[in-house]
Amino acid sequence: MSVLSQYIERPVEGGGAGIATVQISLIWPVTEKIRPPRALWVPFPFGRPLGPPNRPEVQLDVLRQTLGLVDQPAAPVLVDYPDDIEDDFALEEVWSCPVSFPNVEPTNELESLIAQLRTEAQLLMPWFDEGLRARGRTTVGTSGKDADSIPEMLGIMAAFALDAGMTVPEGYAHPMPQLLRYISADVRAFYTEAAISKPGAGFPSPEELEEWFFLQTVAGDVFYQVRDRLVSVDMLVLIANGLDDDEVDSRLVLSRGTTAEMAEETVRGRGDNRELLKISASGSTGFPTGRFSRTIVPTTMQDRRGERTKSANAA
Repeated sequence: MSVLSQYIERPVEGGGAGIATVQISLIWPVTEKIRPPRALWVPFPFGRPLGPPNRPEVQLDVLRQTLGLVDQPAAPVLVDYPDDIEDDFALEEVWSCPVSFPNVEPTNELESLIAQLRTEAQLLMPWFDEGLRARGRTTVGTSGKDADSIPEMLGIMAAFALDAGMTVPEGYAHPMPQLLRYISADVRAFYTEAAISKPGAGFPSPEELEEWFFLQTVAGDVFYQVRDRLVSVDMLVLIANGLDDDEVDSRLVLSRGTTAEMAEETVRGRGDNRELLKISASGSTGFPTGRFSRTIVPTTMQDRRGERTKSANAA
């Protein structure tokens, strides 16, 4: 955004729009180096550029101070937001998941996996409903379905994770595997909004929520399985196009050596169906290969699946 704002502010005759811009900065050194026209640096963690949750007075003040920069000439201007406010919302307790999930031994049977996922959803639903009542809004709905359809969405992901299932129930506007990105957004929104809504609980950081979801829930493990299946198909497409292992790693944003390690298993034993393979191959011309898998598990968590056993046992 820092670079884009410079183009937006250019005069129309210079190829820009001639519109003044302001922005919020979370990383001072980067903003200082790129030199956007006007920026307000805030001392908040990633994921919270407007300040702490449940503090509308702080959030509105951040917005007012940011928009107020529009009166500043493009020098560039980089202004500090008062950092003494951070002490006002320091957590007094370590956040933990408001629901203890049953310790069910994972299996490879689709019915058993779906049952575990539905149990998680049922346990979280009261807290989700409480959060919806208190906030009056939810971000669940990207797929076109509401929170009542979360068990169905989890079933779609489980079928894809175990059997590369491509069947789309009625009521969804997108085909597979494109639908997975919208379902994954709704599932994560449901779990997150439920987990933060226990009355009296300390408010978790974005990192704590991410680690909880991917390392301690059954749904998180299904997300890893879905990503692995998508990555393996993309890997087959790129290998078939003659790319070497290092180039495949680069294209799929994988750790160096991942393709070399996975290639033999991918070719021999994945059992991915031809329909999925064709979709991945045909789409690789118009979009970067790996466009589906990158939306399922964030880069910060993609190499941490090995921590799941320890985290799950601790929970």
